[in-house]
Amino acid sequence: MAGTPYDVLVVGGGPAGCAAAASLAGRGHDVALITRPAPPAKWLAESIPGSARKLFERVGALAALDAAGLVPNEGNTVWWAGMSGRDERFGTQERGVHADRAALEAIFHGVAREAGVRVRTDGPVIEAAAEPDGWRVATASGSCRARWVLDASGRAGVLARRGFRIRERGIATLALIGRWTADPDRPAPDPGCTLIESYRDGWAWSVPTAARTRCVTAMVDPRRTHLSRELGLEGMWRTELAKAARLAERLGAGRLAGPVRACPASLYGATSHGRPGLLLVGDAGSFIDPLSSYGVKKALASAWLAAIVTHTALEDEAMAGPACDLYDDREREVYRTYRALSVPFFEQAAAAHDHSFWASRLAAARKAGAEAAETESAASDGEGAGITRAIDAPDVPVGATPGAAAVAEPGDRSLADARTEAFVGSPVVRAAYETIRTLPSVRLRRGATLGSVERPAVVDDRIALEPHLVSERLPGGARYVRNVDLRRLLEVAPAFGQVPDIYEAYNRQGAPAPLPDFLAALALTVGAGFLELAGGAAGD
Repeated sequence: MAGTPYDVLVVGGGPAGCAAAASLAGRGHDVALITRPAPPAKWLAESIPGSARKLFERVGALAALDAAGLVPNEGNTVWWAGMSGRDERFGTQERGVHADRAALEAIFHGVAREAGVRVRTDGPVIEAAAEPDGWRVATASGSCRARWVLDASGRAGVLARRGFRIRERGIATLALIGRWTADPDRPAPDPGCTLIESYRDGWAWSVPTAARTRCVTAMVDPRRTHLSRELGLEGMWRTELAKAARLAERLGAGRLAGPVRACPASLYGATSHGRPGLLLVGDAGSFIDPLSSYGVKKALASAWLAAIVTHTALEDEAMAGPACDLYDDREREVYRTYRALSVPFFEQAAAAHDHSFWASRLAAARKAGAEAAETESAASDGEGAGITRAIDAPDVPVGATPGAAAVAEPGDRSLADARTEAFVGSPVVRAAYETIRTLPSVRLRRGATLGSVERPAVVDDRIALEPHLVSERLPGGARYVRNVDLRRLLEVAPAFGQVPDIYEAYNRQGAPAPLPDFLAALALTVGAGFLELAGGAAGD
């Protein structure tokens, strides 16, 4: 077995590992996946938003998901920060699914096998060593070699724990998990809906995994939550659930089915999410609070991009470094942005409950999400309704929060373009839009600080170096915004004095753009200083 060479070896058989493995096998690579022989426990549950369907489709798992007959994710009922309950129900097209972990992994194992992945159930990995031409990975039954290894082992972090993992200091989270079953003579409460309630020193949530069965979890801090340890795990679970009085009332006509389990659920990130030959995928790289119902979507987005990065490096070794840099930047941005988006919810809870459980989480979220929060603040200051539009935020069940997209979605090109989208809402771009809108004609010229740099971006199923425009106002660079090619726009705009003529000329030279997106892009080129209005640029 030691002599069996693979292009890629994936460690971990969860959604992220299987999705990355299947995507790479579908691109013609020889892929093996190592997982444990025993399936995960049914008492672990996942809530998957409808917005994840695009990612399921891209990794080849959508048909299997739809055929599995899982519980539809129909909405949320939330009691947060002492407020009255808020019911949100999804339309048919917006629905995702709820599933126990065993059912979800069975779906993904089938997808991986169908794609041609060799699924090995002889885990866990007991040794992994870098060699000159790749990796040697050993289990109890033998070893194998591969050019690349993807660590998708989740919290276990087979390779992530070798100096990559960073735990957020000052907070710890423990999940107390029980499997609840409705009484046979009573209707099941809120079928298809997630239930969430915050309380003084913790919060609880519940998702259905079958018609009459729910996963019910209390999220506590062993150092700050007042736990009834003398009562054992079941006693602690019941005590915490009683604190979430309205959720507990909904589940009154039912019983605990089986023992209560305790699982670590503390947040963590990574110093780096990869280098040529090694990537940390999904929860191996970072773990976010389940408050967002976002974990599986985050894992699939990570797997989708990891497969593209690995495929690029296997086909063109010279691109391995830039591709890994893009992946690391994206994964860091996902974590930071999620933490920034969680701040308003922790602010509400900290104000309502006045307890160190929430105060410590608020301080940690503010610190971890500081960079993303600064970008969001610059993008959302003021009105700007004429050119800005809602940007998808993580699927936070507590309420809608505007913010930069927190995940690499299929079709995303580069991290620079994601940040450019946020810049569209900045005051300087709004000022440029208003100036252009009110002028009888426009005379545009190249900006004084305009430059060009090459940055990695997703192009079809590869990572490629693309020229990005840079300026003093937007040093991070941009190539596209809302699928408008900014380089093409810069080429045609100075030749015309009327916006309709610029728009027509732009559309003649390539894929046409919807007018609102074009106008946003034109305002951005002026606001960023890529183009200047003769006689003075907007925002000067």
